[in-house]
Formats: sequence, structure tokens, C-alpha cells
Amino acid sequence: MTFNPFAADQPAGVGPSQKKRAFLVGNKEKSVHFLAKLALYRGQSINCYHLVTKERKKFGGSVPDFDRIRDEFMAKGIEIPYPHDIPEADVERWVEYGRSQAKKLGLGIAE
Repeated sequence: MTFNPFAADQPAGVGPSQKKRAFLVGNKEKSVHFLAKLALYRGQSINCYHLVTKERKKFGGSVPDFDRIRDEFMAKGIEIPYPHDIPEADVERWVEYGRSQAKKLGLGIAE
């Protein structure tokens, strides 16, 4: 997976002490294509919601290189406030939320 991180200030309500975190990720300048939702407690998991195709993919902590993948999202993604009211399986709402946060940050949506 290729990343192209861009500068972004940390929004309020996010940070390394949180157990649930969300990041916008992209590999083109000033655009993103998916939202990564990280659950960083107990079994740990990452849910990826594609902002174009509206697909969802889930990675559990037992995936090879899980720690590297998690750390790369945290280092190179753009952290956004985590919405605690959206269920994990509600792909439509996660995609809508990711798109709205990208727009708020002035980022485009691109593959």
C-alpha cells in the first residue's frame, strides 16, 4: 500500500491515548480514498471503508504484519475525530462520515 501523507493539524478529540481512532488515507496529493477505523484494545482490529466503491475490509490482530500496518496508518494517515455513534457494520454511514471529513479538510476523493 502506498501512502502520500500531507500535513494536517490534529483535530480536537483525537490522539494517541484513545482506544478508538479514525484516519483518512490516500496515495495522491490532497486526496484520500479510504477511512481506516482502528480499535486499539484487546484483540485489536482495523476496518477500512473505501470512500469511492463503498467496500469494507476488516483486519484482525492476528494478520501477519498487523503492528506494521497499524503503525503506518497512525504515522501517515490524517487523524479525524472518532464518531462513537456509528456501528462498525454501518458501511454507508462510515463512508458518508469519511467523505464529509475529507471535504471539511479540503481534500478530494480519488482512487
